[in-house]
Amino acid sequence: MDNSLKKIPSKEITFVLQGPIISEGHTTKKSCESIRKYFPDSKIILSTWKNSNSQNLNIDEKIETDDPGAKHLYYEDGKVLNNINRMIVSSLRGLVSSKTKFSVKLRSDMYLQSNNLLNLLGVINTSDCNYARKKIIIPSNMAINPDRELKLLFHPSDNFFAGLTEDLIDLFDIPLMSENQMTYFKNNKVERKNNIPILSKYTCEQYLFLSFIKKKIKINLKNAFDFNKENKIIHDEVFSNLFAMYRNTKIGINGYKYPIGFFSSSVYYAYTEKEFKSLSGEKIYFDYERIISNFIKILKVITLRLSKKYYLKLKNYFINRI
Repeated sequence: MDNSLKKIPSKEITFVLQGPIISEGHTTKKSCESIRKYFPDSKIILSTWKNSNSQNLNIDEKIETDDPGAKHLYYEDGKVLNNINRMIVSSLRGLVSSKTKFSVKLRSDMYLQSNNLLNLLGVINTSDCNYARKKIIIPSNMAINPDRELKLLFHPSDNFFAGLTEDLIDLFDIPLMSENQMTYFKNNKVERKNNIPILSKYTCEQYLFLSFIKKKIKINLKNAFDFNKENKIIHDEVFSNLFAMYRNTKIGINGYKYPIGFFSSSVYYAYTEKEFKSLSGEKIYFDYERIISNFIKILKVITLRLSKKYYLKLKNYFINRI
């Protein structure tokens, strides 16, 4: 990272916490406290549902919206509901209320671990981008790398975005997912691949990204598993141009409900920082993240037969070395 680049003052950043207020374990309260700790001059907007109890939350503004609801299952064999429309509505309502140059959209169960974003936002403030005013920061180890075994294109994480407020508003200013899209694979199971039992036409992450980028260029992705050479070329070009990817530890974020471990979000199928850089043509000769992830994968097979405690000890040792 170029240390000569100017840090962004925290007063120029608004944090939009979107989603329900989670009182169990004081989760949302601790999320707010973590922002105050590392970004004391930033604004915090909580975008949630009507009649939510925000007492004792250290926030600057609360936006309440009618809950659009979620009545369709996301997975065929599970209990998880498709919450894409809830995310779109609450994220957009919060972002349009932001008055600062930069905004950060994160879930109401995520927290900050450092103020590294001041530097990273300074980096993207000087960036060029064909699909937005500036690049958008996302966590690399939560974005699917279609060059790995899981062939899902256009699949960033939808938990966290940081960038110009105008760009994030544009990202979430999209139509809601229709009921036909939410139940697509009920009638088209033969098209489903990768042993992923989703019911919607696209994953939530894909739907968000595709709906945004289709405002800029033409993409014909028939469903979540439509992997072909033409779309892969578009994916690589758009991702490398639009996003700035860093590991969650470098960004300084994590989650209470869904902790972000080393490749845990996508079971070794996520990007490493260097794999992302290679999309722009940068030659990668030694990728510590991928080498260690592959080693851990082999280590798991070998050592779990002997001792789970020994496996976890070795795994944490190598992860802490990167």
